Amino acid sequence: MTAKVAVTLRPDYPWLKTYKAMGLDWDHVPDVPNRTLSDYVRSHGEQFPEREALVFLGRGITYRELDQLADRMAGLLIALGCRKGDVLGLHLPNTPQYVVAFTAAARLGMVCTSVSPLMTPSEVIHQGNDARIDVLLTLQPLWEQVVTHAASKIRSLRAVLVSNPGDMIGGEIAAIEEMCGDVKVFSLMDHLATVEEATSALQHAAKNAVQTDMDDVLYLQYTGGTTGAPKGARLTSRNLFTNNVQADVFYGYRLGQEIVASAFPLFHIGGAAVLFNALRTAATFLLIPDPRNIDHVVSEMQRRMPTIIAAVPALYQMLCQHAGFRSLDFSGMHTAVSGAAPFAREEVARLADIIGADKFCEVYGMTETSPVQTLNPATRFKPGSVGVPVPGTLVRIVDAEDGVTPMPVGEPGEVIVTGPQVMQGYLAMPEATAEALREHDGMWWMHTGDIGVMDDEGYVTIFDRSKDMLIVGGFKVFSVEVENKVQALPWVAMCAVVGRADANRPGNDIVQLYVQMMPDQIQDEAARREELDAYCRAQMSPYKVPREIFFIEAIPLTSVGKIDKKALRQ
Repeated sequence: MTAKVAVTLRPDYPWLKTYKAMGLDWDHVPDVPNRTLSDYVRSHGEQFPEREALVFLGRGITYRELDQLADRMAGLLIALGCRKGDVLGLHLPNTPQYVVAFTAAARLGMVCTSVSPLMTPSEVIHQGNDARIDVLLTLQPLWEQVVTHAASKIRSLRAVLVSNPGDMIGGEIAAIEEMCGDVKVFSLMDHLATVEEATSALQHAAKNAVQTDMDDVLYLQYTGGTTGAPKGARLTSRNLFTNNVQADVFYGYRLGQEIVASAFPLFHIGGAAVLFNALRTAATFLLIPDPRNIDHVVSEMQRRMPTIIAAVPALYQMLCQHAGFRSLDFSGMHTAVSGAAPFAREEVARLADIIGADKFCEVYGMTETSPVQTLNPATRFKPGSVGVPVPGTLVRIVDAEDGVTPMPVGEPGEVIVTGPQVMQGYLAMPEATAEALREHDGMWWMHTGDIGVMDDEGYVTIFDRSKDMLIVGGFKVFSVEVENKVQALPWVAMCAVVGRADANRPGNDIVQLYVQMMPDQIQDEAARREELDAYCRAQMSPYKVPREIFFIEAIPLTSVGKIDKKALRQ
């Protein structure tokens, strides 16, 4: 199944007003060259050989070196018997190995799947078998703690490559060579082929392999599993790079000129998308292995001041509290991108005070759309919304009950989207694919499960995930709306709203509010609780006012930096 759609200009799309005001054409998606990730790295290795492609722990890797390392990795994969269509699992945090291996896999027409380093052995086994991983690349600590308990239970797995974080910048090399059942396990750097051997192997493979294609699946990216078992979204090179150029209409990447600091984990679609856009445009990409180490993040920016920053709201909030970040010279930075979670307008204003006006933009998307669907442009930013559809993308708000009936402008419903960035479907899950991708008016639409509204300029505002919407006395309560109100209090660092089933009123929820206070604002909890309750009653309808308030040391976050509401519910 394919979700590609040819779009045509219609005068009644609300967002056309916004595009016209900005002097842009929505109906024209910029040309996407027939280049895979491997092609871009190869080309930049020739055109920008000495330009830093990656920076890790203060050390740079040039585009020439990245291209050569990818050749060596491809040679090793060939030696392991890998062919077009085989699956490489990347069980890594943000390290050079991730980028090198992904590029090498694209060079051979392999499929990559990111395996979160936070997974338990049972979760790794599930994804390994579901994705049919042939070779798994991991770090030595992860091998010892997780993979050694999982490798022999992944039926398709034939080899595990073990690396250390600093292997590719001159660090100590792991020394491993053993068997785990029928699976070979050995050190990555000890077995990488020389450039000459890799080149010979690649030339031999090219004579016998099918040419890689933009419409081949490049990335098998698993969803977060918040509504059931994780599902593998099948994304092609065309999906991913088309989405890059769609969003870049607003980002404004300049070939060979950008320095990109991204704290998104690469094993998340947001991090992968920022990486692909950086490599596509010969940017220098700052690899941040631990985004919660704010001192390290800021120190990397101090050494190489980024022109583009990409992060989740929680990280921006932490950066804004860091004196070193506030003291940076942001005159050369032109774009700061946020995504993956709502960003309260008060927090946006605080960030703008530091980095300057007309630089912040917010994206909305999901794994299944590669990921960007709408973008709130920096030069026409509308607080509280997630922006307008990116070029060539259609967005509708439909009745959340029947999933079909279009809702009038200003009325909430489920957000559905169609465009060239929409996935090819879920791996081996026809029922889940049919539920997510549905045909309307001869086009395949992705049903996001998000509740939102569109205004008369085409700006979309997300109220909630359908599963996070609460029902109180028959009224709908959108958790984001309550959170944004509470977040405006100066002593609130972070907050989250979840629902608890009301045992006395079946079908209704009790509104629960969790609050993390600013470190220098912690006072008597009873007084704060009384102040918060009075504030909520003055700012919200009675049914929206939280009935249960909890002050906690830290709001739990997922690996991406989203608020972990699943953990709060538990």
